[in-house]
Amino acid sequence: MKFYFFDLDGTLEDSRDDMVYSVNIVRELLGLHPRNNDELKKHVNRGMYELYMACFDDYFKQSINFDLSYQKIKTEYEKNYLENICLKSFCYEGVKDVLEELSKNSKIIIVTNKPEKHSRALLKELNISEYIIDVMGGDSCEEMKPSALPLKIAAKRHGFVSDRDSSYMVGDSAGDVEAGKAFGAKTVWCSFGYNKTFGTTKPDYVIKSPLELLTLL
Repeated sequence: MKFYFFDLDGTLEDSRDDMVYSVNIVRELLGLHPRNNDELKKHVNRGMYELYMACFDDYFKQSINFDLSYQKIKTEYEKNYLENICLKSFCYEGVKDVLEELSKNSKIIIVTNKPEKHSRALLKELNISEYIIDVMGGDSCEEMKPSALPLKIAAKRHGFVSDRDSSYMVGDSAGDVEAGKAFGAKTVWCSFGYNKTFGTTKPDYVIKSPLELLTLL
């Protein structure tokens, strides 16, 4: 039995338009001017803390209480993004075919830094949740990628036996490659995703499209 750990954003789908749309909704609620979508998109794949700090930096500068301001932004963003989870988000070409084929003889787990609730909602809206046995979001445990802890928890939960099974971590970021290596999985970097480099840790494989997975693995 093989285990495939997939990142979500920039690997299976592109959700940047909906994320920055929600950012600007919250900015308006806070009395801030909207920002250019392309500028905001640079910050959507670095974890939620980094997104809040970069996209609402002007709000934090005028804030008296950082913790209260952060919680307000977090609450409003999570609410609005969940309401607008899949307006323009889309799966990359071939993703559904790949997941359908791999799920026949393997277990597929999502390991993402996006909050778990939003990840599950997006997978459902994209009609690919049926191929996924579990989701580890950025808030599912005390650590997130590049830590290997989310992979370890999911693997233990679903009976992964390291001396018998094979595992792969598929993603588009340096954090995906680092987490996969730390776990002991073979790593696949997606050059078609959000990021233009895999960082300093070299992946085992590089693919230019999702469908390459079927011939590669």
